[in-house]
Amino acid sequence: MENLLVASDTSIQSFSDMTIGEQLIKPFQAVEIQRRLGPYGRMLDLEPAIPKAPSPEFLVRLLTGHASHQAYVRHSAGSHYKNLENLIRRKHKVSPTTKLVLANCLGLPVEDLENLCGSAPEGPLIPGILAIFQAVEGLPTRVTSWLLYREVPCSCCGKNLLDDANAWWSEHAPGMRAAEYQLAERLLSALLGAGLIEQFVASLQKREERSLDRLGALANPSRHPIGNWLNEAQAAMSCGSLAELAAAMQLRGDAGITFSHGRLKKWSAGQDVMPLEAGEAIAESCGQAQGGLLRFLAARTIAVVTDFVAASLPIATNVVGRKGAQEIVHSRLEQLRGNHQIAIAAAAGRLPQHSMSRRPIVATSN
Repeated sequence: MENLLVASDTSIQSFSDMTIGEQLIKPFQAVEIQRRLGPYGRMLDLEPAIPKAPSPEFLVRLLTGHASHQAYVRHSAGSHYKNLENLIRRKHKVSPTTKLVLANCLGLPVEDLENLCGSAPEGPLIPGILAIFQAVEGLPTRVTSWLLYREVPCSCCGKNLLDDANAWWSEHAPGMRAAEYQLAERLLSALLGAGLIEQFVASLQKREERSLDRLGALANPSRHPIGNWLNEAQAAMSCGSLAELAAAMQLRGDAGITFSHGRLKKWSAGQDVMPLEAGEAIAESCGQAQGGLLRFLAARTIAVVTDFVAASLPIATNVVGRKGAQEIVHSRLEQLRGNHQIAIAAAAGRLPQHSMSRRPIVATSN
């Protein structure tokens, strides 16, 4: 966490001033939900019938579990938080000795800490940290956009096969308005873009394993996304049920002592938000500390999109509840995955003729 504080001061400020930074950090547009959001969707902090643009703070909630970037900073700074806040807000003069203690606590050079003095009298405490989280979403979203920014004409109608968002959502989520499905599309595109980045990095490192290559399995509507992730954890730990998984985690101690069967059941069904610390503990117990955590974050993202789609559909609709909304999300993920395959093939000049006509992509769980 200290590294994040360092980056916010020394690199993001200059990065966000660059053209590429402006391209990566794109504000969210106002949306309007029709009904109350589910537990994961509440990260977006939206209320029915009130148009509002999601704050980038929701990315902090999604990726860290903290309520805001300020809560994230408070956790990092610990008992020194108030002194840090006073320094940034310039509420009180901070002594040189206190600055030295703060710099040591946060892993910052004193010169960089000085740059934070009076930097935010009001508003976000450290805007650079929010910029980091926006870039974390913005980069993979842009990767997907760059990949799909090409013409692949349908041999039947001549329309671009890759420019299908409006037609697809109108058909599969009738009545859902453009602003709302564009937000859902953006978050799903970020997930797929993250998978492309992981694939590229893995190829450079000559490693076979991928964490984000089976997103459809996490979105499978037969279970809540977190339930799908926990099912993978059960398999990795050779547990035949959630009760066995809870027992296995309790035997490990530490964070595992909080893993009652009842809590796991609620997390699996999406009734309560599963804390990030719980996901980290299970991923580590599975021997997949990094890959398992990446899939857990992907499952959380899919859960947010599912809750948002469920809340954005018209009141009078045949799609009801979590499962119906998740079927839409699962199907769109599979369609986008197919679009990626078409785009990659087209870029390589090896697009099969039968792929040149539009046809629905059958959703699968793999």
